[in-house]
Amino acid sequence: MNLILVGTSFLAGLLTILAPCVLPLLPVIIGSTAGSQNKWKPVIVTTSLALSIVIFTLILKASSLLIDVPQMFWTSLSGGVVLFFGLILFLPEIWEKIVAKIHFGNYSQVQLAKAGSGESNTSAILVGAALGPVFSSCSPTYFVILATILPVSFFYGLIYLLIYALGVAIMLGLIGFFGQRLISNLGWAANPRGWFRRIMGILLIIVGVLVVTGYEKKIETAILDAGFGTTNIEEKLLESAIDDMGIEKEIKETIEEINKEINSLPKLFVAPEFVGLENWINTEAIASMEDLKGKVVLIDFWTYSCINCIRTLPYIQSWHELYADQGLVIIGVHAPEFQFEQKFENVQKAVDDFGLSYAVVQDNDFKLWRSYNNHYWPAKYLIDKDGIVRYTHFGEGEYTETESAIVELLNTEMRKTYVKSTEVDYKKIGTRETYIGLSRQENYVESYESLEKNQWSLGGDWQLQKESAISESPNASVRMNFTASKANLVISGTGVAEVLIDGKLAHSNNSGKDVVNGQVTLDGERLYELTDFGDSYETHEVEIIFEEEGVEIFAWTFG
Repeated sequence: MNLILVGTSFLAGLLTILAPCVLPLLPVIIGSTAGSQNKWKPVIVTTSLALSIVIFTLILKASSLLIDVPQMFWTSLSGGVVLFFGLILFLPEIWEKIVAKIHFGNYSQVQLAKAGSGESNTSAILVGAALGPVFSSCSPTYFVILATILPVSFFYGLIYLLIYALGVAIMLGLIGFFGQRLISNLGWAANPRGWFRRIMGILLIIVGVLVVTGYEKKIETAILDAGFGTTNIEEKLLESAIDDMGIEKEIKETIEEINKEINSLPKLFVAPEFVGLENWINTEAIASMEDLKGKVVLIDFWTYSCINCIRTLPYIQSWHELYADQGLVIIGVHAPEFQFEQKFENVQKAVDDFGLSYAVVQDNDFKLWRSYNNHYWPAKYLIDKDGIVRYTHFGEGEYTETESAIVELLNTEMRKTYVKSTEVDYKKIGTRETYIGLSRQENYVESYESLEKNQWSLGGDWQLQKESAISESPNASVRMNFTASKANLVISGTGVAEVLIDGKLAHSNNSGKDVVNGQVTLDGERLYELTDFGDSYETHEVEIIFEEEGVEIFAWTFG
C-alpha cells in the first residue's frame, strides 16, 4: 500500500469542502441539519453521502451498462432531490396536505410527515445519498483512484476510496454538527413554519436549480478563475504518490540511456503475465506469455484518441510488416484514457481506420498496464525469446533505436523502416495538451472574444462534466488560442461543425485532414485534426461551431 496516497486520499477528503464544486453545495449540508431536533442528523447525512460516493463509484466502474449514461443524468437526479426537500422546507403546509390525502395508515402518515418536516432519518439519508455523485467529481485524487488504481487492484482502490470518503464525511459532519448546535440555541430557528426554515428551504431550492441546470459549474469556474480551490495541493502530492507507486521517471530515463549507449541490451525484468485482457483483434486470443516463448514480443500501450500514440502507429505497423516473418510479435495493448474508448466497436473501428494488422487487445481495467508499472501513452516494452524485457521506450521518437533493438533480439538484418515522417518539432510547440473536463481543466476563461496565449473558452450553452463538456444548444462553440502547427480536438457526437481559423473560414492551406471546405463531419468518438500549418509553428486561434446540440468535447492536443 502507498502511504503517500493514503495520506493524500484522506487530506483530499478533508479539503473537499474548499473545492470549487463543493462550496456552492455547503448550504445543503447546513440547511438539511440546522434547526432539526434529531442530534444524529449531521452524522446520518454525512455518512449517507460518504457511502453514496463509494457505492456510486463501484457501480459506475463495475457496470459497462453505465458507460453511456452522461454525468448530467446523475447531477440532475441529485439536484432534483435537493430541490424537492427545499420545497418541503419552504412550503411545509403543502406537504401536510399531500400527506393528508394519502391513506397509507397511521404509521406511514407519521413517517411521511416526519420526512416532510425534515426530522426523519429517511430524509437525511436521501439528501446525503443525492449529493454523492456531485461530490465524487470534485477531486483529482478521486479521479486517480477511479481511473488508475481501482481497475488494477480492487482491494487497494477500495481502501483509498473509503479513506477519501471518510475525510469528506468527517469535515462535512463537523460543519453540520456545529451548525446544528448553533441553531439549536436559537428557539425561533426550530419552528417548522418559521422564517429561518423557509430561508433554508429557499437555499436548497436555489442549489437544486443550479445543479439541475448546470449553473453550479459556472460558479465553480468563477471560483477557479479567482484562484481558489485545493487542486494544486492535491496534484503536487499525487505526483509524489504516483511516482512512488511504480518505476520512477529517473529510473526509466536511465534505462533508455543504457539502451542507447551499449550494443548488448540489458536484462531489465521478467515480462509480467497477461492479466485482464479481453477482445483480441487481428488474432486468436493469446492465453499467456508462455505461449510466446521463442518469439520476440513488442508490447505497445496506447489509446486511439492520443495524438502521441497515433503518430507512432505507422512505425509499429511497418515493423510488423518487415519482421513478423522473422519471429516478431507485436501486441497493441489498448488502455483507454476516456470512457468512450472502452467500447470495443470504437477500438475495432480505430484499428481499421489506422490500417493496423498486428494484434490489438483491450486492457479496459488497466490490469496489464499496472503489472508493468506503466504511466505513459505510448509506452513500448521489447521482450526477448526467453520472456525477459530488454528494451523500453516511452513517448514518441527514437524509431531507429527501437528498430535496432528489435533486429538485435531477432538476430536478423536491419530492413530499415521507411515511413512518411510523422515527427514534429516539439521545441516549437508552445501549447501543451489541454483537458476540457473539470477534473483536469486548465486555462479556461469566460471571455470568449478575447483570448490570451494558451487560453480557451466556450460559447453558447454547455454542461461541464468530469472529463468533458457537452453542448446544450445548437451552434454552441469552442475557441482555442494555441502555438503549434496542428491543433486537434477529441470529439464525440454527430452532425457538421464549421471551423474558423484566425476568424476566417478554414481553407486548404491551413486546415487539418478532417476539415473539408471549412467544415468537419463528426463520424465517431475520436480525435479530429483541425489545423495544419506545415512547418510553421505560429500562434493562431481556432474556433469550432457545432450545428447540433449533444456534442461532447474532451481534450486539445497539438503537433
